[in-house]
Amino acid sequence: MRSLKTISLLLTIILLFSSFTAYGFDSDKKSFSQLDENHFSDLVSIPQEELQNHKLQRYIIFGHGQIDDADGIETVSNIGTNNGFLSIVIAPEQSIGLFNTKGYYVIPDFPLEFHDVNSKVFSEMDQIRKSTGSEPAYLKYNYTGKGIKIAIVDTGVDFSNPDIKDSLARDDNNNPIMLDADGQGLVITNATFAANIDKYGIVSNITKSEISKINKSLTTNVTSNVYLTKNGVFLNLKQKGKGTPVLIYNSFYPTTGQTPTFNGTVIDDYKIGRSNRDYIRSQSGVYHFGMIYQGATQGPFTSVQSVPVLVVDSKTPGVYDTMIPDLSTSWKDYTKFDLPRGQKPNFDFDFTDEIPIELGSGKEYLVYDSNKDGKLDYSAGTVGAQVIDVYGIVSHKKSSIDKFLKATNGTILSPLDNNGNFFGVMSDFVGHGTGATASIASKGKEQYDIYNNTKKYTLPGSAPNAKIIPIKALWFGDTLYGWLWAAGINNKNNTWQFSGKPQADIISNSWGISNFPSLKTAPGSDILSLAVDVLSTPQSIDSTYPGITIVSSAGNAGHGYGTMGLPNAASFGITVGATTNNVYVGSGAFKGQPRFGNTTNNANDLVDFSSRGPSIVGDPKPDLLDTGAYGFVPSNVLKAKKESKQESFSMFGGTSMAAPLTAGSAAILMESLKDKNREYDPFTIKNILMSTATDTYNDPFVQGSGLVNSHKATQFVNGDGGVFIIYNNSTYKNVKKILDPPMRYLNSTLLGFNIFKLPEKTHPQASWFAGQMLPGQKSTTTFTIENPNNSTITIQIISLLSYYNKSDSTIPKDAELLVANLNFDFPDFMNKTEKMYAADTKIASLYLYDWNDKNKDDFVSSDELSLVNRGGTWGTVEELRISTPASKFEHTPLLGVYPVPTRYSYWLGDLKKNSTDMNYVLTASYYKKQNWKDIWLDGDSIIIPPHNNAKISATITVPTDAKPGLYQGFVRFIGSNHTVNAPVSFAVVSDVSKDKLVVIQGAQNSDSLYGNGYVKGAFDMTNRYNAGDWRQYYFDIKDPSIDTASINISWKDQDTNFSAFMIDPQGRIIQSNVPSGAFGNLLDWPTSDWLGATPFSEGGGFYPVKNKDATSSLL
Repeated sequence: MRSLKTISLLLTIILLFSSFTAYGFDSDKKSFSQLDENHFSDLVSIPQEELQNHKLQRYIIFGHGQIDDADGIETVSNIGTNNGFLSIVIAPEQSIGLFNTKGYYVIPDFPLEFHDVNSKVFSEMDQIRKSTGSEPAYLKYNYTGKGIKIAIVDTGVDFSNPDIKDSLARDDNNNPIMLDADGQGLVITNATFAANIDKYGIVSNITKSEISKINKSLTTNVTSNVYLTKNGVFLNLKQKGKGTPVLIYNSFYPTTGQTPTFNGTVIDDYKIGRSNRDYIRSQSGVYHFGMIYQGATQGPFTSVQSVPVLVVDSKTPGVYDTMIPDLSTSWKDYTKFDLPRGQKPNFDFDFTDEIPIELGSGKEYLVYDSNKDGKLDYSAGTVGAQVIDVYGIVSHKKSSIDKFLKATNGTILSPLDNNGNFFGVMSDFVGHGTGATASIASKGKEQYDIYNNTKKYTLPGSAPNAKIIPIKALWFGDTLYGWLWAAGINNKNNTWQFSGKPQADIISNSWGISNFPSLKTAPGSDILSLAVDVLSTPQSIDSTYPGITIVSSAGNAGHGYGTMGLPNAASFGITVGATTNNVYVGSGAFKGQPRFGNTTNNANDLVDFSSRGPSIVGDPKPDLLDTGAYGFVPSNVLKAKKESKQESFSMFGGTSMAAPLTAGSAAILMESLKDKNREYDPFTIKNILMSTATDTYNDPFVQGSGLVNSHKATQFVNGDGGVFIIYNNSTYKNVKKILDPPMRYLNSTLLGFNIFKLPEKTHPQASWFAGQMLPGQKSTTTFTIENPNNSTITIQIISLLSYYNKSDSTIPKDAELLVANLNFDFPDFMNKTEKMYAADTKIASLYLYDWNDKNKDDFVSSDELSLVNRGGTWGTVEELRISTPASKFEHTPLLGVYPVPTRYSYWLGDLKKNSTDMNYVLTASYYKKQNWKDIWLDGDSIIIPPHNNAKISATITVPTDAKPGLYQGFVRFIGSNHTVNAPVSFAVVSDVSKDKLVVIQGAQNSDSLYGNGYVKGAFDMTNRYNAGDWRQYYFDIKDPSIDTASINISWKDQDTNFSAFMIDPQGRIIQSNVPSGAFGNLLDWPTSDWLGATPFSEGGGFYPVKNKDATSSLL
């Protein structure tokens, strides 16, 4: 039989779109300072050109010839073949046209988008631990994630907070396990100072002849000398007022500076001893000096940290083993802006009062208590990170990158150079990776006054005894290396080899890439998603490779469908959406805000911004939900102001929080499986978590199986409570069939892998993807039900769809889901009479309360309101969802519409003009699941003996009149104490023959949550690129003589606009009605309808681009 070859059409509506992240959109936007010369250090004189932004950009470039032909271009990584080259380069934005004129293919290497939110809201973790089962799993079984290592691929991690300090993973020698794939954490300490130390260990001043003698024993002459006075022993850096040039690694490059290193001048001598006998010992007599130079270019901690560091060989001559940071001097430099005008810091330039650090001591943390009150005030990170020498600073060899994986395979530097010339440091000035770490591994020992009411709270993570491996990767081009390293795959001589054991048990990703057109591929078939699929699958890279569990956040681009980016759409990873946790009400920025009500009771409903499936593959995604709005977590101890009273905790949220919480649940599950000596792989972990999730009564493309429940997962492992799991034997092969063509396109022979593909051996999955089918075709699978209990269980099996529940009552008692929408016309959203597009906009957001009219006056006051959920985007449609709505209201359900009081410009932000009246429509729709007639089951119940399995067959028959597109539902397995919802999806394909018109007729189906004939206005002018509402259509083209297609898309409303992309079987975008054109070449825009980011819109908004007429578009 001829294989089915499909071309896919990815379609979105843009009534003009892009979500102010979460709850922040109708609060004041916090503006932070940018890095300028006022933020730099007084400890070192920095060349002026290093303080400036030279508008350098990282690009991934490939083509024929040699990249070296381009003068003045800094090559980060390069790989050359007989057929051409592929490089990551750093180049001025205006010079990129040089590459285009040579016919090279150019895409920007862009920073990752982290899936957190920018609101100042707070909550406690206890509610989250109870909702997701971590607390009962601990109370009943004492499972805490012990013995499990989780790699956090993120902005780095700061381990200074006592609650997370001990979570740092260590090797057998107690050395920290940390990787900086971006190469930011390199600290150069190659400035050397010769001392005259006699055989009795007494220091005296050194002569020129003695310096010459020392120089002969070194590969490079010493920089200066050590001298002795009555005041002590000093490094001679002042050098008679000239100062000493010190090579400094610029961790801000390419944001500021022209090169990754520069020579800074230090003009102050540093004390290394109190007398000729009492001094910091160097066995060789040669001291190494350098400067940590790091910080943040924007945000609340915008500043530069300069930390002077002394490195010595304390035990064996020439083997440097000890670092001594002058943190007291660094602290005074960092906080000098808090001093009264004209007052200078009182620097001591003294290493003798600092704490020496040795790797393996367990005290590698760069922390300082300025006032000796027992609470740390300052952190500069953790020493001992392995740093990739991206720019060849130490190895003098530029990194190369894998031609197709685009993964740097440069030299990994040792955590501390034996020769004393460098070391690595792990830091996190964004705080995102630290928040993810704390969500998992906070010990909950410290107490915090969260609500400023003297009541103290502890903040334990979901798996407080799990260990964390931080992997810093801020750029797309560096993430893959981090994954490969975590999976135990190392690069040797440009060949990737499995080391025999992964570094980590779990990888957690709280980020994604939304502007997929820049990569010329669709989420799900892109390189990052494919890499997740391969790394998750045992024996995909090596016959002994066990696979690694990879958890990714779904993204914050909801409420539309199809809004997951990459790698979040990966089929075999675990993708996690977000639910609510309303304990933030009455705290932080929401204190005294009437619209948020007066209670913190409600939780576990879907968050409006949570990204939803499907991807271009069509399988049910996301897989699970976890808490994402919001939670308090311990933060680093760094104070933004010297006298700040702010305790070391912060808000964390978004699907950025949901993913690490689920990674913590996976760690608890792994601990339980090890406890019972049960073997497992990533598919086992995923199946158990999905089979034991709590139903939120949403559809599969929104919730997967439901809310993570660690307690039920560990009950299954322990054979308790009648808990069972299910899995089928068809999803893997059906997904593999679609992924094989893009996988072949990667060309494994050039990857440097002996194997890089999905194995033929099938792996069971809880969700059922029945594949792509023509009308009238069938797909069959076999579900296995596993009973670990000591008693027989009886399972009822039914297939279900979510259908509109028509009722005259306010809230039908049998309603499983309430979907409330607020809609208003586009002219009410955007003032079309304004000359500049999007220069005058206004919105309203939607709130749902349980109103208790305490005084019976029929008048609403904030102290009578309990917020249940809310929704809001900077667009024309707002949506909120409530699970089992009849159970959520003790009093009167009340919908509230909140118009943002002032108008906003996309370009300038708040216009300080009062908003005006706007007409709107409110709808409340109720849904419950009904029988899905397209699925036939070979039985409706089954009896399973103790410690046994049973199988049941399920068949989907596509109706002959089925509309093209994707369909979703559940197969539900119901036991006496436990129910499993197995997500199901399949695609209906359009058959294409020569010279025959194929018509897909649009039609709104109000009975279903997800329809194939319509899209909703889910655009958002402040969110990520992929915010909107997407649909996928598939075309089967068997006739090889068909070489041209014309696709016309039409609609009714002139204020509507569509973006459409044609995807070939290899997953590549081969056509679009909004190609980037000159905007892509000059501005790095993914498409011509994108407006780029502004101070108001960090994600970028959209402009209506019409290539045919006002109500149609042509491909």
